[in-house]
Amino acid sequence: MNYSTRVALGVKDCHLELDEKHFTEPIEDQGDRIVIHFIQSYPLRCPRCGQPMLKNGFKTVNALGPALHYKPTIWSIRKQKYLCKPSTDCPTMVTKIATVKDVDYRNHIAWAIKQRAMMLLTTNQSQKDLAKTLGISDWTVRRVITNLDSSFKPNYRWLPRHIAFDDFKSGKMAPSGMSMILMDIENHRTLDIILSRRNRYLRSYFLRYDRSARLAVQTVTVDLYTPYRRLIQELFPNAIILADHFHVVAQAYRALNQIQIQAMNRAGKRTRQWRALKHFWKLILTPASELQYDNYWSRTNFNHAQLTDVEVIHRLLSFDKDLQQAYRYYQGLILAVGQRSRSRLNQLLTIKLTVLSQPLQRVQRTLR
Repeated sequence: MNYSTRVALGVKDCHLELDEKHFTEPIEDQGDRIVIHFIQSYPLRCPRCGQPMLKNGFKTVNALGPALHYKPTIWSIRKQKYLCKPSTDCPTMVTKIATVKDVDYRNHIAWAIKQRAMMLLTTNQSQKDLAKTLGISDWTVRRVITNLDSSFKPNYRWLPRHIAFDDFKSGKMAPSGMSMILMDIENHRTLDIILSRRNRYLRSYFLRYDRSARLAVQTVTVDLYTPYRRLIQELFPNAIILADHFHVVAQAYRALNQIQIQAMNRAGKRTRQWRALKHFWKLILTPASELQYDNYWSRTNFNHAQLTDVEVIHRLLSFDKDLQQAYRYYQGLILAVGQRSRSRLNQLLTIKLTVLSQPLQRVQRTLR
């Protein structure tokens, strides 16, 4: 078997050859699959006495190889069996079987497929789709991911100057169901996946890093969860805590939505105000910069009046004072974050808590 054939079939073991002695066509197309007949035989010495072992027949083993012509490929390997008879140097009989470097012991999937799975893990597709593409099970893909954990270990002597971590739902892969992703903000690279988001686990994880590495961190970007801030101050004393823009706006978004529901309940079910607030709920949550100022449409909830989006917002806000206050606060926060304006943000922070409704008070406390 020449080099080109080995590359095409994905074979790297130098002793693995096509079984042309027992098959006229070693590469056999069976319609729905392709079967390649190999033979593996080489001289072997006894691991106990060191004498050459006798050849004692063959054993046929099937393994899944890389696909050919978009069809699943089966490697039918005739492995040589070896025997060392009892003697003075070797009191007991020793038996061996030839091994194939391309397939692990007691495994029936070629290494080429596992390497292909590692490469496809960088693409945006699910584990089930990846497994279907390679003709393997999704649990095989999970085992490949688990084995990668031992290959990619973080450097506990170094941390980038600007880091960020956020939680995500990881399901059964984590004990608590939620994990944390640690990222380098400057390079937009993932440093590590932390299995749990609990404070005790996070503290023990970051204490693995050298103190000099933790002292070198300048900024840490996290969400608005209060226990994270205390933990960061303890582990990264020189770092400035930055709130993620997404979580800041998302908390205000949820507060405005909650106040809108309260305004609907105060208006009464099936009333004109209730129907208008229910119909235009998305319009209230839309940023002011995305509203239409010059296009007029017939509005069913306002006696088919020709109104723009801005005019509809003005009429909706006239229904409830708390909703009007929450809308202005939400739009001001979006504008301050979008323009990165410190002065606009300071204006929002100067608002007294007693003036705001209860959902906005939680947002204000978090921002402060």
